[in-house]
Amino acid sequence: MKTIPSELSWLYFNQCILDEAACNANPLYERIKFLAIFSSNLDEFFRVKVNQLALNKSTRKSDLLNAILKEINSQQEQFGSIWRTQVIPELAQNHVVVYQGQPIESCHLKEVERYFKSEVLSFIQVVFIKDKEPKAYFLDNRSLYFLVKLINDDQTVQYAYINIPSNKLDRFKLLSKKEDTHYIISLDEIIKLCLHLIFTTHTVNHCFAIKINRDEDYEIEDEDSGNLILKIKHKVEARKSGLPTRFLYDAKMPPEELAFCKNIFQLKKREMIAGGTYHNLFDLFKFPNPLKPKLQNPDYPALKYSEFENENSIFDVIGSKNQLLHFPYHSYHYVLQFFNQAAIDSRVTKIKVTLYRISTQSLIANALISAAKNGKKVTVFVEVKARFDENNNLHWAHQMQKAGIKIIYSMPHLKVHAKIALVTMKLDAQTTKEFAYLSTGNFNENTAAIYADHGFFTSEKKYTCDIEQVFKFLKTKEKHLNIQTLLVAGFNMKQQLLERIDIEIENHKKGKPSGIFFKVNGIDEKDIIQKLYEASQAGVKITLIVRGICTLIPEKETLSENIKAYRIVDMFLEHARIYKFTNDEDEKIFLSSADLMNRNLNRRIEVGFPIEDNDLKQEINQIIQFQLDDNTKKRRIDSNGKNHLIPNIKTPKRAQLESYNWIKEGVNYK
Repeated sequence: MKTIPSELSWLYFNQCILDEAACNANPLYERIKFLAIFSSNLDEFFRVKVNQLALNKSTRKSDLLNAILKEINSQQEQFGSIWRTQVIPELAQNHVVVYQGQPIESCHLKEVERYFKSEVLSFIQVVFIKDKEPKAYFLDNRSLYFLVKLINDDQTVQYAYINIPSNKLDRFKLLSKKEDTHYIISLDEIIKLCLHLIFTTHTVNHCFAIKINRDEDYEIEDEDSGNLILKIKHKVEARKSGLPTRFLYDAKMPPEELAFCKNIFQLKKREMIAGGTYHNLFDLFKFPNPLKPKLQNPDYPALKYSEFENENSIFDVIGSKNQLLHFPYHSYHYVLQFFNQAAIDSRVTKIKVTLYRISTQSLIANALISAAKNGKKVTVFVEVKARFDENNNLHWAHQMQKAGIKIIYSMPHLKVHAKIALVTMKLDAQTTKEFAYLSTGNFNENTAAIYADHGFFTSEKKYTCDIEQVFKFLKTKEKHLNIQTLLVAGFNMKQQLLERIDIEIENHKKGKPSGIFFKVNGIDEKDIIQKLYEASQAGVKITLIVRGICTLIPEKETLSENIKAYRIVDMFLEHARIYKFTNDEDEKIFLSSADLMNRNLNRRIEVGFPIEDNDLKQEINQIIQFQLDDNTKKRRIDSNGKNHLIPNIKTPKRAQLESYNWIKEGVNYK
């Protein structure tokens, strides 16, 4: 089956981020933020995706690796050009000077030296390298260093490396204003200016920034035996000493020093990648703006949802009618309110929830702890295999367990990525009622402010009974469950999706209305792709909005000419998953936690839920239409996986702004 390599598809997505950084229509500090996102994404790419590909000796994989590195080199060059030729000059035009090797004002030099002596020097660690010693020199994963060439008194050469403590101090420091001009200096430049205060008995010849990425992906060889949680802890700890996947160095480094690094740090040639003068530019997330709020996007404050503003109890509102919220346009306050009121309502007897990623200062976890202390029976499934959130999830699991919450941990060979919660309320001696929350996004109040997701509140039994069945599986691992309404990966989701695509094919053949719309973060599941190709060849019109990896080839003659695929990259991260089928004008719409990826449909527990209320379906359709009409931030994905902005030949339309303003001005919203 013909597909686009997933690694290249992901890089094409990251190119969209870079294009936003280059877009002069975006405010300057938004472009700086996109540079930070690009850098963070690329850093994770090397930590997770590169190593297994590099270890594969096949010619095809070797060719793919070469194509990947070629694409990355091109993107890195563009990154440097954006910073040098766009960002720095525009900052200067706004009277913000960034010190980058140019002479520093004397008043600032004194300020820098005081700061270095009083704070920076506390974190500086120097390692002198001796050629005759065993190769025991180790660079911490993702940390920043300088390789320094020193000249001894006898004119011999000595090498050392020192850390740049960006994990302890701000990477960028705002210096004193001079007249109408602001000045910013990086921690890197501060250390360079003060090297003479570190190496007092040597002459500094030169120094170059270096950094290493290590493989942070892991597999647990045997998940069925022993203590799975302990194995996860060991694997997380092992990330610190994982195999190198990228040694990033200043491209100005002379060949002699480069060969020295290769030897001392035991690197392979393919792992050594030339970069700029500065690394870890995801630190640009905190690049200071002395002119704030100038040069930034205007604020788009989260909106109130009137249905929840006019009643004392959120459960009364949910009990009367299903409710649908759209984040980050709506305030996430109402999700927090759902848990907080459940924690204190004397009628509530049970709370169940799945947690995949939560914030480090989670208000939801604290509400669950309060609920347990208030006598509620609280059950929480905690997925401790959520990549890079393992330690945070283990921490909260421990805190909740101490409060008396029943914790169900990860299970072998599966991740639980569903976003569901269930509250049981005792109305009288004989009657209980259940209230549910289902979402496309995580229970994380921080990311909810920047991720575009949908959240659904309901008390209908067809939803709550199925959710109870999912929790039964999580507790008992019993697979013979009676799922009637929900789509649950691991049970019926993939089968149902394939069957629904078949229905569209049959409807089209019979001359009935047909069509498919999917909005997901990624698609690579081969059976789904094959079925979509089949639907396209049968004449079914298919529209995809895929933010990230899209291995499906769209718009290819005889294969997928009826499939159109797009990406939308804007100020909020598009994170919602929507499956929509025309179904002979009896439209079926599902919201879901699951992307159309192999991992989601075959190795995870995910939950998709139908939206059946006509007014709520209209809301989803309106948001979809805003996205289809976007001619500002939407890109078409061609048959090679590359991105093309939609020509803006009419009035500019920007889906996220259209959605925000529509919700703000809508009849049902205040």
